[in-house]
Amino acid sequence: MAQRLRDGRGKTAYRRKRDALKRRVEREGLTCGYGSPTQEGCGNPFDLTLPAGHPMAFTADHPEALANGGHLVAQILVPMHNSCNARKSNRAPVQIWEAS
Repeated sequence: MAQRLRDGRGKTAYRRKRDALKRRVEREGLTCGYGSPTQEGCGNPFDLTLPAGHPMAFTADHPEALANGGHLVAQILVPMHNSCNARKSNRAPVQIWEAS
């Protein structure tokens, strides 16, 4: 899979999914971290006019980080601010098991 990321396959499909998520954020007013399985994100709205490098600009987060084996395209993306996504980094979600 790592080779596929490097040779560029899949990036076009990822960009389509990211752009569709951005349109949905604009249309439905979704907030940072909406739909996140780990409840990451600040919950504040997006200013979609901010440039891509701004800390509060829109970005699409992979719930399972690519560095931890997540797939580039096969995940449901989560809208996040750049700063919230950087804070989350590539941490794996914590699983709490009940004693039996």
